[in-house]
Amino acid sequence: MTYDQLCILFAQSVTLKILRARSAPLMLSFFHSVFKEKNQTIITNAELVTRLSDYLSLTGYRATDDEIDANSLLEDDDIKARKYIDQWSNQGFLRKYPDDDGVDIHELSSDTEKVLNFVSTLQKREFVGTESRFKDIFSKLKELVDQSNKDPQQRIQELERKKFEIEQEIQAISITGKVQVFDDTQIKERVYDVNRMARELLGDFKEVEGNFEQITQEIYRKQSERDVAKGTLLAYTLDSFEALRQKDQGKSFYSFWQFLMDENKQNEMRELIEKLYELMDDRDIEFKNDRFLKKLKQFLHASGKKVIDANKKLSDKLSRVLNEKNMTERRKTIELINDIRLLAFQALGNHPNEECFIEIEEDPEIDLPDRWEMADEKTIPPTFQLPEGVGGDDYSMEDMQALFNHFHIDRTQLEDRIQQQLENKKQVSLKELVDIYGTEKGLTELITYFAIASQSSSHIILETPDPVKLGNRIINLPMVLFTNSKN
Repeated sequence: MTYDQLCILFAQSVTLKILRARSAPLMLSFFHSVFKEKNQTIITNAELVTRLSDYLSLTGYRATDDEIDANSLLEDDDIKARKYIDQWSNQGFLRKYPDDDGVDIHELSSDTEKVLNFVSTLQKREFVGTESRFKDIFSKLKELVDQSNKDPQQRIQELERKKFEIEQEIQAISITGKVQVFDDTQIKERVYDVNRMARELLGDFKEVEGNFEQITQEIYRKQSERDVAKGTLLAYTLDSFEALRQKDQGKSFYSFWQFLMDENKQNEMRELIEKLYELMDDRDIEFKNDRFLKKLKQFLHASGKKVIDANKKLSDKLSRVLNEKNMTERRKTIELINDIRLLAFQALGNHPNEECFIEIEEDPEIDLPDRWEMADEKTIPPTFQLPEGVGGDDYSMEDMQALFNHFHIDRTQLEDRIQQQLENKKQVSLKELVDIYGTEKGLTELITYFAIASQSSSHIILETPDPVKLGNRIINLPMVLFTNSKN
């Protein structure tokens, strides 16, 4: 970290601009009250402006002329709130985008999340949980060494040691009837660490989503350049997307998303969180009615789905760009053909002189295998004998119906099956549907399920392989998850 690097960082970093802003105390306290205390990730523009107007009245905050337009200093709080929200959105402190209904919604940017996490560490805590954090560091170091060792004998020795420790603990509990448990201080330490890591995880999602958006913006920029070939644009997108997936951040996210989509893991996490809150209630441990962990799965799913949607938006944008480029090239081709045709018509009455031609020694040989001269006799195609029972001119109506009247896929029936399974579930996979209902129409029925998933924003198609049994064959398909947004 050199002097020049820090100069560039202080000049360009949005995170540092937030900290240096004159309205930073107002902005950060407002964001904390609206997003963090209410455990909200998104909020509509109209509601955010209304809340900021009330917050300005409550705090009695007085803006200065270097924060907003000097002409707005004497206006009412509603107008100043709207200008603050627009200004924070334009500066990258807030993200603003329309939802499916065209309503503008806001969420915290990744830079604002970093600032809020940083400011929270500056506040004096009731206690510093050194014991739990040290044990966490120790266990991670041990896990790192053990899981990186390729020696089978050493791995067996380590497992045998753990087995011995478990057997000793079981024996001690059986004899004494006592179980060693955490005290209240140890529980507080670990709950605090879990909350902190969970909140940081949500901020990481925004950073991954921002990386996808940067690639999308670069596609827009390259599209605006002249003489950019489709191949160049496609190569850039695929290379950037693959590079993002191969980075540690990308690998970690997709592994996490696959873990989160596992219904068994979801149920296990929900049960663990419920038991944790029951434990704190039984022991009268004060947690300031913080229910963030109870909604953690909902927050993670919503934030992770936005990353997947950003990926999908990138694919849709690339498809539109390539189609647009294709249409542009078709128009250029038609223009060139029209120019050639125009030159041909102009040359009808103005034949070129002999200087425009060259002479060849003998007549050219033209071979057009798909043409035949009128004077030539048509060649009769050779005859061949079909095996017995094959061929013939006797076609029945049943034969024609078998050829042209293929089976019909009842899309409504497939959608009803999905809704039926989602009545008591939050999600169901394509593999589960096939296991329950089978595939009467084969591969065409699977394709219809894919069409249903791709045309709904509440369903998800992942690149994670999810083998599906089709008759006696196993087909590797991308994982398809049908989700119920109402549950």
